[in-house]
Amino acid sequence: MKITISDIAKQAGVSKATVSRVLNHHPEGVGAEKRAQIQAILNETGFQPSGFARGLATGKSHSIGLIIPNITNPFYPLLVRGVEDALNRAGYSLFLCNSDGDLVKEKDYVRVLMEKGVDGVILNSAASDCDCQLDLLEAQGVPYVTLDRIIEGQVLHYGVFLDNREGARLATKYLLSQEGCRLAFLNGPADHSQSKLRVAGLDDVVKEEGLPLSSVRFFQGDDSIQSGQLLIGEALDTWKQGPDGIDLPFNAVFAGNDLMAIGALRALKLYNVKVPEEVQVIGFDDIELAQLVEPALSTVSQPTFEMGSRSAELLLQLINGKKPRTKTVTMKPTLVLRGTTKNLNN
Repeated sequence: MKITISDIAKQAGVSKATVSRVLNHHPEGVGAEKRAQIQAILNETGFQPSGFARGLATGKSHSIGLIIPNITNPFYPLLVRGVEDALNRAGYSLFLCNSDGDLVKEKDYVRVLMEKGVDGVILNSAASDCDCQLDLLEAQGVPYVTLDRIIEGQVLHYGVFLDNREGARLATKYLLSQEGCRLAFLNGPADHSQSKLRVAGLDDVVKEEGLPLSSVRFFQGDDSIQSGQLLIGEALDTWKQGPDGIDLPFNAVFAGNDLMAIGALRALKLYNVKVPEEVQVIGFDDIELAQLVEPALSTVSQPTFEMGSRSAELLLQLINGKKPRTKTVTMKPTLVLRGTTKNLNN
């Protein structure tokens, strides 16, 4: 038999409103002794209030929607965990949606989440050049925060991001400052904000070092292991078949994410190219897999968990009617050197 709030009130000898105050952690109107008694009954009976009923009473569902573009990418689970942990501390639950990098599917998820009555949405968008999905949220007055990927538009949205330009600067400066560096840059999808900013960071260093643009070979990937392996493999094929002598076409690889860097390592191994003696490799993200490959991958590390946490905290402020002075939180990357780069101190 299902226990109701009326049963709890009857057993405690109080009104349903008093039990509701205890359930919703409202301090007024309930003495400490009576509150403790009601809480003991709640614990003993294992009573769970109806989220739907509570939502009707408070006007809030205490649920949040999170939309990400690719759940199979190892970067995202830690981001999701950061969001979820912050929401759990605040008594909120999470609806997780995977858009598969499809803007149409993303918009459908926005509609579904609004139908579910979520109190807000955190959006890691499939696209950087379209804010049409945000129009849906704004039309219904649903608070939202953008995460990781900047969505270009007329209005500056609340969001949490990494300083991708600085991350690319750290990696390329480490490599290009070494004498005789011939760099291959594997960038992600050209229309993503992260990719654009990482190109900008690389360009900054090329100009600072006074190097010609020909010192960097650009490759366009899709953030997958297969992409990194294919692009570097094709470049090595061309070198092997060409008349350019014994020098490799590059002696350093900077990849726009760790998955492409791991793909590059695969290709280098297949062609018996020694890492880091002949070619150094740096990735971007610092996913767990980066430490498990051999040699361990040097990479630009993101505070991924913290980015998720901060996005949830920012959204909760908006839900509670607060308007933070700073609309965007930009977090700092760090360069982590492991086995795929040379130790310059030796």
